This record gives sequence, structure tokens and C-alpha cells, in this order.
Amino acid sequence: MVILPAITEVQTTDATDTMVQATVWKRTEMRVMECEEDTSSAVSAYRLSGTLESAVNSDAIDKKKRKKLKSYRTFSGNEHPEDSERKSGIIYFQSLPPMFTVSRMREEMLKFGEVGRIYLQAEKLRGTKTRGRKVFTEGWVEFKNKSLAKRVVASLNNTAVGGKRRSAVRETLWTMKYLSGFKWTHLKEQLTYEHKVEQQRMRAEISQAKRQANFFAEQVEKGEQLKKLEEKVLKKGGVWNKFERQVKQRATIKKKSKKESVGSACDEQLRKMIFAEA
Repeated sequence: MVILPAITEVQTTDATDTMVQATVWKRTEMRVMECEEDTSSAVSAYRLSGTLESAVNSDAIDKKKRKKLKSYRTFSGNEHPEDSERKSGIIYFQSLPPMFTVSRMREEMLKFGEVGRIYLQAEKLRGTKTRGRKVFTEGWVEFKNKSLAKRVVASLNNTAVGGKRRSAVRETLWTMKYLSGFKWTHLKEQLTYEHKVEQQRMRAEISQAKRQANFFAEQVEKGEQLKKLEEKVLKKGGVWNKFERQVKQRATIKKKSKKESVGSACDEQLRKMIFAEA
């Protein structure tokens, strides 16, 4: 009877220890699992940020590439503008056939090959208002290939334009020249410079005309004031002396020097002696 309760106590203590150990193990396992979840979430977040950053960088690189390709595709195919301009050749036309316009010139030049830009200089007529059709005096035509431009000049220069029998340009001769090393940028610079010079000349002429007009208006006003003053003085019985400007006139014929007069006198005496003996 005495042993039974002791055995039961031992059994109860063992059971409680095992329960405590089990709870401890469960808690530790739960903490480990939580730590693993935190680390996995952190790793995944880091990976996600890395992928996002790489994606943003790749998008930026793609945009740059697209811009580059866009700039390359502005001209024919994938050719860069500088390369196409380097390959191009420009022909200068010293005179143009009558009634020729940009569209007509392009139509004529397209018969020989690919043509780029065309610029025709209109005739400058001062003091007259031009109505109707413009008259072009000279022009520049850009060919995509410089060797083609050279061939066109070699074959067309000093030859008749041709066309229908009753055409006004049938017997007109082409006068053209290939500009070696000359590009369209040089033509733009030349035209802008000429435009600035023309504007400066116009401003100078306008300012000179304004000065002359102002001077004339001032002189007219002074004349009117003097006339009124003269009438006022004469009404009061005064004397009005008109002022005349004294201008010293220069001698148009120079007086001969003494040496020249002596030499001419000797010559005259010698001439008299010769003719007297005869």
C-alpha cells in the first residue's frame, strides 16, 4: 500500500517533464520556422528589388537604343545623316532655262538618279513689284551619290535641254558645275550670311533715308519760321537784310610755276629761230 503512491508520483513527474519538453520543442520549432519565413521573405524582396532595378536599367538602355535607331532611320534605310551627306554631291547651275521651277528641275534630274534637296535663287528686282511667276537665275541640286553627280555634269554640261519642238527651252544650254567638297551645310551657311548682309544693308539704307527726311523737315521748318519773322519785321517797318552765304570758290586751273614758264619761253624762242632761218 505504501509503494503505490510513490510509483504514481514518479510516473506523474515523468509525464510532466515530457510535456514540458514537447512544448519547448514546439515553441523552438515555431520560432525557427518564423525566422526561416522572415529570411526567405527578405531574400525574395531583395531579389525582387534587384530584378526591378535591372528591369528599369534595361528599359532605359532600350529607350536610348530606340532613340539612336530613330536618328539613324531619318535618312534612307539605316544610314546616318552625316554619312549620307558625305556621300552626296552638289551641282551648281550658273543659269537656268526659262520657266524652270523646283518641281520641273526635280523632274528633269530624277531621270538620271536619286535627287536630294534643291534650292533655286529667285531674281532680285529692286523698286518693282513682281507679280505672277518668279524668275530663277541660279540653283543648287543635291544628288545622293557624288559619282552620279559628276557623271551628270560630264554628260549634260553645254548641251541642249531638249524636249518638244515648240518648247521654249528646247535650244537652251545647260550650264552646270560640280562643286568638289561642297556640302549642303556650306550652302546654308552661305545663304544665311548673304541674308544677314542684305538685312544690314537695308537697315543702313533705311537709317540714311530717315536722316535725310529729318534734315529736310528741319530745314523746311526753319524756312517757315524765318519767313514769318521777316513778315513780322516788315509790318513793323523794320529792315530785313537777307543773308547770303559766302562760299569761297577754288581755282580750277592751277597757276604755272616759274620754272615751267621759263622753260616754255626758251622753247618758244628756239621755235622762232628755226622757222626764221627756214
